[in-house]
Amino acid sequence: MPKPTDSKEKTLAAAARLFRRQGFHGTALQDILAAGGAPRGSLYFHFPGGKEEIGEAALTMAGEATRQGIARAAEASESAEAFVARIARRMASDLEESGFHDGCPIATTALETSAQSEALGMATRNIFRNWEGEIARGLQRFGIAAEDAEEMAEIMLAQLEGALLLARTYRDPTPLRRAEQALKLLLSAWPTK
Repeated sequence: MPKPTDSKEKTLAAAARLFRRQGFHGTALQDILAAGGAPRGSLYFHFPGGKEEIGEAALTMAGEATRQGIARAAEASESAEAFVARIARRMASDLEESGFHDGCPIATTALETSAQSEALGMATRNIFRNWEGEIARGLQRFGIAAEDAEEMAEIMLAQLEGALLLARTYRDPTPLRRAEQALKLLLSAWPTK
């Protein structure tokens, strides 16, 4: 995520970190204020819609940072298998570095709010779709046809998100390593142009 420079950005970065660790409902406005170091007045100035508005903006910011990371992984990879390895290993590294506290930047909030908040549900759906689209673009770089790349992107995202959940729950990166291996096998058998 970009370095926050003003009170609005600091608030969003703090909210994104807190939502990632403890979810939307587990994070109070006081927690966001304390973590972001912003005065209460700036919170209501920048986010008159309250916590839901902060949530939508923080999730979107975190989702965009992840999308950019996926794009960089594709650019730095020499094959589809290397691309999936970069993503899976980055996820495992981030998880381990956080002491198994930081899972997916949007999953916790998506699970707890998508049926209750149209704004947060729409935000998380759009983020997941953007990630799938970026994965599909990456796969197309390695010769996978557009329609196949879209299908494979959904499979990859589902496999990696599930593995990340298990790795965080088990406090062990093994599920991500196994997901990487399974996806590499699938990609090696996938037809290219």
